[in-house]
Amino acid sequence: MRGSTERGRESVFDGIEAIAVVGLCAAERRHYAMRLARDRSYVFVPAEQTAQGIEAIDRLVDLVGMTSGVHGFVLEHGEGADCAEIIGALSAPDTRAVLTDLVCVLDLACLHSDLDSEERAGVLVSQIEFASTLALVTPDPANSVGREEAIGLIAHLAPEASLFLRCEGAVHEPVCWQFGHRPPDAGWMAILNSEFRPPARAGGVRACRFEQARPFHPQRLQAVLSAAIGEGCWGRIVRSAGFAKLASRPYATAHWDQAGTLLTLSPLSVEPLPGGGPELLALGQDLAFIGFDLDEAGLCEALDWAVLTDAELLAGPMAWLEYHDEFPAWDSAHRG
Repeated sequence: MRGSTERGRESVFDGIEAIAVVGLCAAERRHYAMRLARDRSYVFVPAEQTAQGIEAIDRLVDLVGMTSGVHGFVLEHGEGADCAEIIGALSAPDTRAVLTDLVCVLDLACLHSDLDSEERAGVLVSQIEFASTLALVTPDPANSVGREEAIGLIAHLAPEASLFLRCEGAVHEPVCWQFGHRPPDAGWMAILNSEFRPPARAGGVRACRFEQARPFHPQRLQAVLSAAIGEGCWGRIVRSAGFAKLASRPYATAHWDQAGTLLTLSPLSVEPLPGGGPELLALGQDLAFIGFDLDEAGLCEALDWAVLTDAELLAGPMAWLEYHDEFPAWDSAHRG
């Protein structure tokens, strides 16, 4: 287990410290948030109140923030809370409550079922990846194999977060992450930046990177996705993310965002239609994959099969626009 990693624990904040607590299990999330507030002598703010927005939090800080004995706030957020929005709101220069720790309370017994749910998988992965601390609930200590697998997956998704195996009545040591500087890096970002270091005990979880200069043929990519995500042909892919190009949409680079069984391609930028020559080299893929028992060679071979052939590449962008493309419109989702 990694110990608590404090970032700049010295008092560098002008506002009052705030700890945000998220999690899909409402009972476990609230119990831990209240215990954390009591342990730190912080004011507990329930999810019903934080749902009113940052203005309500700022008003609460103004009301009680200067009270003697108030050292900070523990802000519980509901299961639908957007972690990126929490970080943005509590890192703004004019906000008095300054985020120092984002805690994701995670029940390991529900991990696999949540990842199999289209409604919950994306939220769960986002909460894990943005967290600076992961408080893990392990209801069955005897199941060491299942626990090691879950912890291995979490360590891949959130390599910079502190992991805390929750014991009854205990809370994690203080963590002070300077979110105003940057949030923790997700595992997929570390993989693409060549900065990822696999944990010593991975529990069968593996990560790999796929790089290819050529754009994907949309029909062949659909076939690979159905086999990879829908059928698990090369292991169980839990998370993949990065940047991709479809030959049929050469004017845009897409953000590839997959969690569980749901994949979304969203345009990051709109560019002029490429004319040829060196510009074609900027049309490729850079993707990170995380999952159980991944067959890296098999997966990468399949993805290589899905990119344009020499003849297709030489035909040029005007020919690519004629390819049959069954992917949903941008900002829609493809189910594997």
